[in-house]
Amino acid sequence: MKDARTTAAMKNTCWYQGQHQLFVLYIMKLLLMIIIAISLQGFTKSYSQNITLSLKNVSLEKVFSEIERQSGFHFVYLKEEIENGKPVTVEVKDKELKTVLDLCLAGQPVTYSIHDRYISIKLREKIIAPNPDSGLNGRIVNEKGEPVAGITVRVKGNDQLQAITDNEGRFALRNLPTEALLLISGAEMETLETTVNGKEFITIRVKTKVSDLDQVVIMAYGETTRRFNTGNIGKVTSEDISKQPVSNPIAALEGRVPGLLITQSSGLNGAAFKTVIRGQNSLLQGSEPFFIVDGVPFAPDNAMINQLTNAASSGPIPGLSPFGLINPADIESIEILKDADATAIYGSRGANGVIIITTKKGKSGKTKLSVNVHSGSSQVTRTMDMLGLKDYLAMRREAFANDGVTPTASSAPDLFLWDTTRYTDIKQELIGGIAKNTDAQVSLSGGTNSTQFLVAAGYHKQTTVFPTDLADKKASLHFNINHTSANKRFGFSFSGLYTANKNELTVSDLTQYIRRPPNMKFFDSTGKPNWQEGGVAFNSLGIIDGNPFAFLYQHYNGRFNTLVSNALLSYKLVPGLSIKVNLGYTVLFSDEISTNSSASIDPNTSQLPSSRFANGNRKTWIVEPQAEYKRSFAKTEINLLVGSTWQENMMNSSSVTGTGYSNDIFLNSLAGAATITASNNFSQYRYTAIFGRLNLNHGGKYLLNITSRRDGSSRFGPASRYSNFGAAGGGWIFSNEGFWKKLFPLISFGKLRASYGITGNDQIGDYRFIDTWTTSSATYGGTASLNPTGLFNPDYAWEMNKKAEGAIELEFLKNRVFLSISYFNNRCGNQLVNYTLPIQTGFSFIGKNLDAVIINRGTEIQINSKNIRTPSFSWTTVFNITFSKNRLAEFPGLSTSSYANTFFIDKSLSTKKVYRFIQVNPATGIYEFEDADRSGTINSADKIAFVSTDPDFYGGLQNTISFKGFQFDIFFEYRKQTGRNYIANLQAPGSMVNQPVIVLERWQHPGDIKQIQRFTTSPGPAFTAIQNYLIGSDAAYANASFVRCKNISLAYSLPGTWCKKIHAEKAQLYMLAQNVFTVTRYKGADPENQNMFILPPLRTITAGISFDF
Repeated sequence: MKDARTTAAMKNTCWYQGQHQLFVLYIMKLLLMIIIAISLQGFTKSYSQNITLSLKNVSLEKVFSEIERQSGFHFVYLKEEIENGKPVTVEVKDKELKTVLDLCLAGQPVTYSIHDRYISIKLREKIIAPNPDSGLNGRIVNEKGEPVAGITVRVKGNDQLQAITDNEGRFALRNLPTEALLLISGAEMETLETTVNGKEFITIRVKTKVSDLDQVVIMAYGETTRRFNTGNIGKVTSEDISKQPVSNPIAALEGRVPGLLITQSSGLNGAAFKTVIRGQNSLLQGSEPFFIVDGVPFAPDNAMINQLTNAASSGPIPGLSPFGLINPADIESIEILKDADATAIYGSRGANGVIIITTKKGKSGKTKLSVNVHSGSSQVTRTMDMLGLKDYLAMRREAFANDGVTPTASSAPDLFLWDTTRYTDIKQELIGGIAKNTDAQVSLSGGTNSTQFLVAAGYHKQTTVFPTDLADKKASLHFNINHTSANKRFGFSFSGLYTANKNELTVSDLTQYIRRPPNMKFFDSTGKPNWQEGGVAFNSLGIIDGNPFAFLYQHYNGRFNTLVSNALLSYKLVPGLSIKVNLGYTVLFSDEISTNSSASIDPNTSQLPSSRFANGNRKTWIVEPQAEYKRSFAKTEINLLVGSTWQENMMNSSSVTGTGYSNDIFLNSLAGAATITASNNFSQYRYTAIFGRLNLNHGGKYLLNITSRRDGSSRFGPASRYSNFGAAGGGWIFSNEGFWKKLFPLISFGKLRASYGITGNDQIGDYRFIDTWTTSSATYGGTASLNPTGLFNPDYAWEMNKKAEGAIELEFLKNRVFLSISYFNNRCGNQLVNYTLPIQTGFSFIGKNLDAVIINRGTEIQINSKNIRTPSFSWTTVFNITFSKNRLAEFPGLSTSSYANTFFIDKSLSTKKVYRFIQVNPATGIYEFEDADRSGTINSADKIAFVSTDPDFYGGLQNTISFKGFQFDIFFEYRKQTGRNYIANLQAPGSMVNQPVIVLERWQHPGDIKQIQRFTTSPGPAFTAIQNYLIGSDAAYANASFVRCKNISLAYSLPGTWCKKIHAEKAQLYMLAQNVFTVTRYKGADPENQNMFILPPLRTITAGISFDF
């Protein structure tokens, strides 16, 4: 690849430098225009909300309605609290909102407070004035250190001892018990308990209560709320993540977000997850979402981080997951961006959706030390029972009898040469162990209103269920600092995540060996792996990797170190206008070694000890300058954002194999190898873009969001290097209309939203458009030669994904129930495929864009319900379900292309064309399949059945119950799907491999009606039926639907008096369980990974304790 690398680097460098200058110039011009426009009014009097009223003897409700109409603010109140209000007579002209409210509410039984665009009305309460001679004086402040009035402070268990804070947040209590526990409560704040600890004065910081609709949601290059969001963004919080004993944050998302389908490849430490948002969009190219950690792109294409083969390499999504290097305890939230409105501003990178991971940040307040430790164990969940010794031997003998063959020592050594009384439960020996896991987290955070910090460290260790002490160990460090200048104009934030991981896995997944004969001799008299018995070598019987316990002498050691760092600098030029730059850098270093010692090698082969070494690094940097303008005009709020992106990904790796070692002590060094072979790889990807967003909010009712982006990618030739993307989203909060409140008072919130946009896809790999070459072992005239590996292809262009969505969101029954229904229709065209070339070209194919169209459409429903909420008891439910359908709508020339038997018009991309299974013939006991072409034999023309493995629907259900200090959470994940069953991995029952117990339900006598044919072990019709046809028929697919109790969490918060004794603010005991049980009719092991020879997800149970000091 040296020549390809040089050519690509030269082309990309010239292109990149030129485009860099053009984009910088463009951004500077754009910023200058905005600054000039703003400067015309930058130093005028700041905007204030002015009101004109002329009312006489009207109700408070009428006053509120008129103010809402003029200001765009919205009142929040209980009708019964204003019924006793006095009639209002007011005459004001062009007065500030606060002045008008003070006049209207003077002498009224209610008061007000303003938060964003909402005015909260509440009853005035009797104030107990502070008394310097009382037992306790105090002050209540909010997160910003501002005083909070109207807060109730009472002694828990004694309602007679209570006070209400005044306008300065002050209160006083007298005659307090020695061990008094204060209960702090208010209409707009979260209830809090705290101890007095003998103090005479106390300052208590409370947290403002935010409704579910007004909670912050991270979106592209900013924040929004569910109330005003025009796009579709799902969210999983740190609270949800902390209740799950997982080491990979992607695992914490399973079933929790509608439209997001996650599949765990295996139960091995660090194993990968397949992540799909709203279906597969591409025929052959990547369909993984774009991942961002703290504003920095992470894990391109979700690619595995290991180069050498290990146990995790055998899954359907092979390799180690890069997200195993992100500590879930460091995460504040994970947002999933799905529709065009939410993703189009990311351009081609957001074609398959976007997942944004935001880490925890420091908060102002006193310094807090948090400690969290838990430990537990894991075991395999659902597996298939295998035949015991008696049934296995009977199966073997019955198979020979069915075939009319007399077994001999050469054809049946397990019956004649091996000990038929010796029994090893190989499944129990290989995967029946108990994995131990330990997790410890500690963090220190705090700061002032201007500067906040957080430093956190974590340690995680987990062994495997295999018979070994090998473990996956991780140590992590997370830091963050935020600073704002005294004049609030300059802001700076810097954060970093560092993880050091040592992963020791076996070289292969031992689950694949559970079908070894149960009377096989695995160890010799010295305790070393045995390779023969009765003079017959195992390898001569066709048993590959003859002894699975050889893994004890095969070692894999992978060391991975990653850093994710981000800096954000911002400056407010004038009121409403700010500029900022986002800087990010990530790097991943890997160092791996895999050794095969002499004890792991079958002595009946000529193989010698060997070692493999690999190392590599992956680096990404990104620079994103931005300018943002915010302003309110009458009832309209405007937010304008423009920016640019420069990004580069580089990957450099090498691997070396040493063979022919004469002694095991040299295996960790290349010096002892007789033969050395090496290879290296380099790739570079550069990306640049300019983007913009305009967001309008008129009166809190009408919402508009327009985004656009122009992308440039080094993965395409000069003619197709750039492309434009964009989207428009709109929303109507109809519940804020005056008529709605009168006609439908039960519905407190209602919004209609819709979006349409275009994104692209450049997940095609690097250097696909240029000529590439590789070295050849052949020579020409004694000179080394090169072979071409790729053709110049300048017309290779972007795939295009057109996304449309419509949705309704409702909140009703006094904000107790929230309902969201979304319909999406995504059309991905201009598909990139491999176009077959004539053999004379020397290449079998070349990349080409075809007018093939893939459609993903579906409906997502989410319901959040506050079933019961009292001061001591609460019960909430969260339910989501997704109905999704994927189909290939168009593919010109499909029937004559090389994809004719791979893809099918109007079928899902997962669809397979297979034989149609009819029955087990009652007379012969042999599988029968439909002979569609009436030829008398089964051939490829008889593949007429179609099977799709896409889920019909999927989702999750969570219930949270709190009672006093206890909290119980239970979460279920479910899927309705068809999947590959045990038959898909079946070898002929009767041959010299063990089988699942289900095969005992086989045909034995003429007239038997069974689903499993007679046992067989020799070539013949029965053997051909299973080996050639059954696995490729619809019999290998079955109902793989399941309901899985994914997570259970039980926690108990210790009383404040107990915490006081250990000088803690908060302490909690808890138990967590993951993959608790599965309800399914699936005929196989686990219905998620659908392979009985891959380790299923593990059931994990842990117990822990956490403290806040």
